[in-house]
Amino acid sequence: MNTAADRSRRNVRGVSLVVLAMALLSAFLLFDTPPTGNWEGKLVLVPKGSPLPEVVGILREGGVLQHPLAFRALVLLTFSGRGLRYGEYAFPTPPSAFEAWRRLVRGDVIKYEVTVAPGANLYDIAELLEKKKLAKAEVFLAAAASPAVLQRLGIPGESAEGYLFPDNYIFVKPVTPEEILEFMVRQFRRKVPPDAEKRAGEAGLSFHQVVTIASIIEKETGVEEEKPIVSAVIRRRLALDMPLQMDPTVIYGVKRFDGTVTRKDLQTAGPYNTYLNRGLPPGPISNPGLGALDAAMNPSKTEYLYFVSKNDGSHTFSRTLAEHNRAVEQFRRAVREDEG
Repeated sequence: MNTAADRSRRNVRGVSLVVLAMALLSAFLLFDTPPTGNWEGKLVLVPKGSPLPEVVGILREGGVLQHPLAFRALVLLTFSGRGLRYGEYAFPTPPSAFEAWRRLVRGDVIKYEVTVAPGANLYDIAELLEKKKLAKAEVFLAAAASPAVLQRLGIPGESAEGYLFPDNYIFVKPVTPEEILEFMVRQFRRKVPPDAEKRAGEAGLSFHQVVTIASIIEKETGVEEEKPIVSAVIRRRLALDMPLQMDPTVIYGVKRFDGTVTRKDLQTAGPYNTYLNRGLPPGPISNPGLGALDAAMNPSKTEYLYFVSKNDGSHTFSRTLAEHNRAVEQFRRAVREDEG
């Protein structure tokens, strides 16, 4: 039976332990000083799920901790072991054990911003991730074409092309290519209207075909008002069994990403050559934004079959080949004037 005396003794012991802990903590902090000597700034990476001894070892080997025991004591006495955040930390100036502990508890990690522009393709994204030192380009591309990854993400094509939503992303190391892909595909699923697949079926298309059309639209024009018109041209050409004859598909197929298409390219056989092949290419050629996706599902009610650049970012649309040829000649004349 607990008596008042027993409870009093337990309270005294509890207070004594708290006082002792605070005294020990104060003693550690009193002698806690930042590392000395030349300091060039440190970067340390704390992996997910690292136990306290591993975290202490990482910080010590990274040259961050002058007093590892003080850091360990801080964690134990504040019961913050499970509160230490994983990620990459920068220490531009020598930290004390307290400062290092505070950063890991607050999660003051380095955040990497990645901006995927509408129309960027897998190769563009892979190059961007490598520049940010988040993933090797070839490793990211391999993951984006992995059947296991694609099956898990519910992507029907041969790669994740078309399903990586253009947006601003924030990543924290360590992050794997698979996690980056999953994050971008999840954003795609969030942004695309929930009835998109149903609407694609009502138009006699698979959703993958709609994404493919949207990816071509995104590469053909950056003018939002033109996107539904380009969509209409693609739909009409498909309905009439005419070759699409879209340069961006050819460029994608021959792996030329400088925006220049040559006569040789147009004559090179391949699944993405829409001059030689009728119908859509086997999959998307870029990652379209919402405007292009909406245009792919809602083409304008026009009878245009052709379009050509005006050399200012916009296009001239034509119903007949004769009209188109005149527009092409105007384009060539404008180019010659600009070069002259």
